[in-house]
Amino acid sequence: MRAVVSNIATLFEYESVDYEIRDKDDAIYEDGKTILSLTEKTMEELEKLNETRKFIEITRRKLKPLNYVGVVKTGGITLEIFPKFVTDRRGNADLSKKDIIARNLLKMLQYTHTVNIREIDYASIFKERHSFFEVFISIFAKNLLSLLKCRQNREYMRKYDELRFIKGKIDFRRYTNPARLHIIPCTYHERAADNIINRTLKYTAYLMSRIVEDRENYRTLRRILDLLDPVTLMPVTLQQVKSITFNRLNADFKPFIDICRIFLEGSTLTLQASTVETFSLLIPMESLFEQFVAGVIQREELHRKVFDSGAELKVQESIGYLIEKDGKKLAEMRPDIIIKVGDEKVIIDTKYKLLDPEDKKFGVSQQDLYQMYAYCREINARKALLIYPEGLNKINEIGIKTPFKMGKNRDIELFVRTISLEYDLTNEGFAKFVNGLRTILYELKG
Repeated sequence: MRAVVSNIATLFEYESVDYEIRDKDDAIYEDGKTILSLTEKTMEELEKLNETRKFIEITRRKLKPLNYVGVVKTGGITLEIFPKFVTDRRGNADLSKKDIIARNLLKMLQYTHTVNIREIDYASIFKERHSFFEVFISIFAKNLLSLLKCRQNREYMRKYDELRFIKGKIDFRRYTNPARLHIIPCTYHERAADNIINRTLKYTAYLMSRIVEDRENYRTLRRILDLLDPVTLMPVTLQQVKSITFNRLNADFKPFIDICRIFLEGSTLTLQASTVETFSLLIPMESLFEQFVAGVIQREELHRKVFDSGAELKVQESIGYLIEKDGKKLAEMRPDIIIKVGDEKVIIDTKYKLLDPEDKKFGVSQQDLYQMYAYCREINARKALLIYPEGLNKINEIGIKTPFKMGKNRDIELFVRTISLEYDLTNEGFAKFVNGLRTILYELKG
């Protein structure tokens, strides 16, 4: 039986895949088991990407994705890395549920500050078998095109020109030639479209248009470029993107600039390059999980529905610094969530990591325990909660049913829970997730 050859591999976080080194042409052979055949150059590119942020563990014969998901393209191969939301009886990722996993990933992105795109037509984008990258670009491009049709970002920029009428202020230092008194040198501010936000959008859309395979995506990106025609097409650095400030006038562009930043961080594409070398679009699951849980509690007002109508919710609020040296404060303490009910406080932290079911602490690391204890002592909280994703962790639910007792006087209760992301969050499964989260919070109240 001849092996099926492909150039797109589907990988799941924390699951290893075999690879071999070959002389030329990257490929994936699928005959019941995926084996990546990679060139030395491709391996070098993967290792180079890993230096920026470690998204994959590379050993002599295996690759194991870590806690980043998304797409990596290098050489002639594309790696799609998915979260391990749904597993089979043996605890391995269920490839047959890939579409549900992709939809859930997009749903979670809707709740984040990182990629806060609200309009996603799940029914239409998953009708055809596209890679996750093409789906993600489709959402980005369609939403951006819709925004640009309504309005474009314009910023006041200082300009100089020689005019026959006064505009702004006269530059008297240049108004010295008697023969040209009818020409007035002026400095003025004008609302211009050629600014760093629009340059970033245009540069990213151009790079994306060179690598997408879906025709509809290509057409949408080209329409974006047409709308941004007055804007200079030029390379934009990550430093420039990170320096962009947002206000109430340009806040609608922030989610798109955030995607541009993620895309540019892992790409070696340039305006001049004739071929696509390497690009990646990788999202840290730790941040995504944290922001999703906090976003659901906030939008569904679970803190008020469970604890009290007057309960206050604080997300990622600083509660001080752990240490100080030479007058300099170090190690800022910033819990994911604080729920305040009267004088009582509850601390919630999400952890997107593997637990060891054989560990006496049910897999909870010493570091996590110390961190939660420090949080509680700093703000005098008596209850805390650690939430882990269930797909990564099949642990003894009975064992963690009762809380840990922390502190010298054992006066702090630490609850450890897992929550499932296996339901289709774009349909009735979202209500199941919300109910699961509500149940966990009720245990804290009791």
